[in-house]
Amino acid sequence: MTVRPLTDADAPAVSRLSQLAFGWKAEELPDTLKDQTWLGLDGPDGLAGMVRLRHYEQWFTGRSVRMGGIAAVAVHPHARGQGTARQLMTAVVERMRSEDQPVSTLFPTAPGIYRPLGWEVVGTLDETPVRTVELRRAADPGRVTVRTAGPADVPAIARLYDQLARTGNGLMARTGPEFPAGAEGVLEHDLVALAELAGEPVGYLSYTRGKGYVDAEQRVEELVATRGDAAAALVRSLGSWDSVAPTTVWRGSTSDLALLLPSVLPPARRAQPWMLRINDAPAAVAARGWAADADVSFRLEDPQVPAQARGWRLVVQDGLGRLEPTEATGLPRLHVRGLALLYGGGSSAAAMRAGLLDALDPALDAAFGGQPARILDYF
Repeated sequence: MTVRPLTDADAPAVSRLSQLAFGWKAEELPDTLKDQTWLGLDGPDGLAGMVRLRHYEQWFTGRSVRMGGIAAVAVHPHARGQGTARQLMTAVVERMRSEDQPVSTLFPTAPGIYRPLGWEVVGTLDETPVRTVELRRAADPGRVTVRTAGPADVPAIARLYDQLARTGNGLMARTGPEFPAGAEGVLEHDLVALAELAGEPVGYLSYTRGKGYVDAEQRVEELVATRGDAAAALVRSLGSWDSVAPTTVWRGSTSDLALLLPSVLPPARRAQPWMLRINDAPAAVAARGWAADADVSFRLEDPQVPAQARGWRLVVQDGLGRLEPTEATGLPRLHVRGLALLYGGGSSAAAMRAGLLDALDPALDAAFGGQPARILDYF
């Protein structure tokens, strides 16, 4: 079987396999593949496997990096156990390399499927149920006020999100064809609250109100704040719903919410891991930002992309990095999954414990910055 691009003529077959693989309802099924990138394999039962490639950008230490988002990976039951998924994913990695997408992200149903292909878990998108009344115990917000946001506030909301995204690893740049609503997409949620200090926007909160008026469950989509008092004000505003929505589902980093409340929080109800792959190591190194200068050499191991499986010298200076080929021998081994861990804010110690790096290297930790990766946009 040969992997081929799928066209709009394949939309009915994609819909059938989607319904079989994901249990989607008729109204959720794609009726066109126009302006989308899909790859597929044909088998005796029709479409044997498929994958969708989405085109994003993702922030890493102050710079956005072109990212291939992997979605809708499906294999027909009669094509399983025959290497179909491996063939599809190998082809999509090559496609991403040709599309100048040096990194790739996906949300796996089973991480073990993707680890042999070079992806590694670098973070989770959590959903944690919290008693709404507990949110009223956030600190006194002082002079920060909260009001409803409207269309005129979209530029300020976009600036707040970009400010947060630039300071860490993993958040997506909400631009391009995959975000047709652009920054205005945040207003699609039921309520958007804006926190202000002396008339200056310092945070926002978007959430879904939930159904009912006695036992509703409201859902936080995202909370972004530049100051602790702004975050406290927004959390307290959620707490005001306790009489009609006794439960609030916090979406995002539970540890962030724990910093704002005096009570112990319950465990996440759902922790959706997300995985990162480095498709083109030299391009990925050149694209991202860096926290400290470094000069480190290693032998990269990547069974799926032989072109980058070799010795490299990482040179970082003044916030810019580059990978130079090196013929030096005796270099420590760094698996491409270990490189993904480091790239996403993990430590060399974590990579070594996972068997993905031969030795601890403080220089690697300092250069990559060590900020835990997070993401808020599921695809």
